[in-house]
Amino acid sequence: MDNFDYLTRDWSILGPHHLDEFIRLWSEYDPDAKGRIKHLDVVTLLRKISPPLGFGKLCPHRMACKRLVSMNMPLNSDGTVLFNATLFAVVRTSLSIKTDGNIDEANAELRATIKQIWKRTNPKLLDQVVPPPGNDDEVTVGKFYATYLIQDYFRRFKKRKEQEGKEGQSENATITLQAGLRTLHEVSPALKRAISGNLDELSEEPEPMHRETAAKSHQANEHALGKHSLSSGSRSGDFDVKYQKGVIF
Repeated sequence: MDNFDYLTRDWSILGPHHLDEFIRLWSEYDPDAKGRIKHLDVVTLLRKISPPLGFGKLCPHRMACKRLVSMNMPLNSDGTVLFNATLFAVVRTSLSIKTDGNIDEANAELRATIKQIWKRTNPKLLDQVVPPPGNDDEVTVGKFYATYLIQDYFRRFKKRKEQEGKEGQSENATITLQAGLRTLHEVSPALKRAISGNLDELSEEPEPMHRETAAKSHQANEHALGKHSLSSGSRSGDFDVKYQKGVIF
């Protein structure tokens, strides 16, 4: 019958065999059997245990921290957690025993249920596994890992904003470059004509007034000099003719 039960048991359902695995792995981190380990070792411990009791090897670290927030075991001043509190929190979250709603109200209801069913429960043990409500200054694993997750989300948010800022700067540089290329494309015909020396197609600008006046006076001087040379030439021609006639005659 034991062999039949072993072969037909649904190992995905939480049972006594999971508790044996938890005790065996706990002893690796608590070889002196002090009943407490560091809270950082709890994450590694629960990732070694397969679901439904543990997290499993493939569970991301952030998801494991979220599970520890919901477990919310009391955290001692030396940074350790107790065996009874950790085991009870793991079983409670795995079976979803009063885990919804306000944690203080859920703890009060659970304490009343435990006292009603197990009337001889040691009050000290009950305070370990289910802390009494009203102690807001008590440090718990849930508060510690909630703070860690908030800091982690803030770092990711800040990194994402810095990345978006860098991408925005690169986009502005690209827009400026495109505007410069567009301007160069618009003036390229004039540049081509200037480089090729074909300046006839360029629009001629009117010359200033002082240049126009100087050009007109220069033309007038040239015209006057031309007339004077013509008159001198004609007079010298007449003298040569008369001189020749005098010699001949």
